Amino acid sequence: LDPRAGRRTRVALADVSPALRQAVIAVEDAGFYAHPGVEARGIAGAAWQMLRAGHVVSGGSTITQQLARAVLLSDDERGRRSLLRKLRESVLALRITAAYDKDTVLELYLNEVYFGQLAYGVEAAAQTYFAAPARDLDLAQAALLAGLIQSPAVYNPLVAWDAAKARQGVALDLMVGAGFVSRAEADLARSEPLRLAAGDGPLHAPHF
Repeated sequence: LDPRAGRRTRVALADVSPALRQAVIAVEDAGFYAHPGVEARGIAGAAWQMLRAGHVVSGGSTITQQLARAVLLSDDERGRRSLLRKLRESVLALRITAAYDKDTVLELYLNEVYFGQLAYGVEAAAQTYFAAPARDLDLAQAALLAGLIQSPAVYNPLVAWDAAKARQGVALDLMVGAGFVSRAEADLARSEPLRLAAGDGPLHAPHF
């Protein structure tokens, strides 16, 4: 990937707070450590929606599939919503899992996933939104960042605070469901006041 295309600071998995690791797994792929890179239920659900709509509607992609799409597919193929692309993505995910251990895959993903504001990877995101290193993020901050992955523009806390907070609540609920935190811990994090970094504000036309 082009290191000039946005802000990137690579970090080891040990330098990412446990709360942030768990939040990303809960939101994006709760079965990450159990499946071989693809998740049968997610693929079946996406296939069923495709059959009903006549085209690919939802991803149903695991963390490993998302990584394969981000780093191994061309820009043109990455933008297609087709069954062929999903199949290639799935095969590549299986091959990634065969070649690398789960912690390595997670580290690669956390360093490449996009969080909006031209921030690629958890370290750039932590600095962009909270002016703090990824290793120091608490549960409330981690849940907010994990919620951005699905749609960074929609949930950008700098321009859509209510949407970002609602999405943070969804992330915390998913963490409870995955057994990472208790309901009391999630409720405490939900009520925690969050201080965003005092930067230049939202980027109105970042890619331009």
